[in-house]
Amino acid sequence: MLDLQLTSAGFFEISGPVEPQQAGSTYVRPRRTETVRIFIPADTSEVEVYAGTLRDSRLVFQGPVEQALSLPWLLPLSN
Repeated sequence: MLDLQLTSAGFFEISGPVEPQQAGSTYVRPRRTETVRIFIPADTSEVEVYAGTLRDSRLVFQGPVEQALSLPWLLPLSN
């Protein structure tokens, strides 16, 4: 269900190497000023939210999915 909410908010799933190797899903939403990246580990109910460039981002949130969904980085973009 989280993947549907993220897709509706303009995120798309990407694949690529994660260091260190972790099972999970990564979603991104590029914006003019920064890219928001969400990593959803396969073995936990917590998520990690990063903002910045894909290669140089900062962790802005790590915690339960329910709290993450209210973060401004995850809200749908307004037209």
